[in-house]
Amino acid sequence: MTKTLKITMSEGKWLVDIFSQANDSGVYDLIHPNTFAEVSLNEGEMYGFRYSLHGKAGTSFKIELDDEVLAEGEIDKSEATSGSGVV
Repeated sequence: MTKTLKITMSEGKWLVDIFSQANDSGVYDLIHPNTFAEVSLNEGEMYGFRYSLHGKAGTSFKIELDDEVLAEGEIDKSEATSGSGVV
């Protein structure tokens, strides 16, 4: 199945990756300046995601996979944030 990976962030730079245990290409799926990308996922397979964001302190962000919010928040005073989770 194909889903849309999307980031909403007014300014800054980002890298977002979705991966499975069996298939990690090592290539990020979403790289600045692109704000969306189509990703192919296999039904019933578990996936992880990781992201690295850089921007001015207070810049808000939201990362979505179709209608599911994977991560959201604000960049802190370090001007960088990263994280990971399970899709």
